[in-house]
Amino acid sequence: MKKLMILSVICCSTIFLQAQVKKATAPAGKNPHLNVFNQALQCGDVPTAILALNYYISEQNGNTPYADTVAMLYLRQGAFAQCYYWADKRLALKPEDIGLMEMKAICLDKMQQPTESIALFEKLFKKTQSPFHGYKLMELQYGLKRLVECIATAQATEKLQFKPDYIMPYTVGEQSGRTYLQSGVYNIHALALYDLDKKAEAKSYFEKALALDSTFLLAKQNLEAMKSLENPSVKSGQPQTTIPMTSPGNKQN
Repeated sequence: MKKLMILSVICCSTIFLQAQVKKATAPAGKNPHLNVFNQALQCGDVPTAILALNYYISEQNGNTPYADTVAMLYLRQGAFAQCYYWADKRLALKPEDIGLMEMKAICLDKMQQPTESIALFEKLFKKTQSPFHGYKLMELQYGLKRLVECIATAQATEKLQFKPDYIMPYTVGEQSGRTYLQSGVYNIHALALYDLDKKAEAKSYFEKALALDSTFLLAKQNLEAMKSLENPSVKSGQPQTTIPMTSPGNKQN
């Protein structure tokens, strides 16, 4: 199978960073920059909120928890270098902070530094036992063809509790969809098994993914591709169309 499809979590910050968003609002009337920040955040003007916080952080000589918040806002805007700068700076003061570690790990991945991102996600997964962190770690390990590690992470992740609202988006070409996180885990587990030439086991994991979500297009096309390679022609003698596949990492920005 030349190319296989996986999906990428936009941000595995679903658990941790959303909590930061809820706590972001500053006390009213304390500082004009924080007042602008509050107003901008309330109307969804994230660039102005970021600008206001930069002014405030400068006044405080960088020594303020709002530096964590500006990192989170940069991440939401897809400004990964800026998010990385603040997350890394704040981790020097709070080296075990899960939210900051997560932001830094995501930024490293987006800035094409997967090895460094893996090291952080390994630490995160050990600390949180979050299925989101497990999935992201699997994705990165698979991308570097660290297949044995990927399968070990998959096995550990599959033992965790998955809730029905653990959903993730994906794209296939111009099509987009949503599936259960657990289906995504099974899909990558199957890909790693296939690359290790364990095709029967791979097929069973693609089927597990589809048993949870029969509309999961990535797993469906991967399974169909396996079948087409096993049976290169149909009974009529006409060649059977091979399912086109994309390279790993349908990255969502």
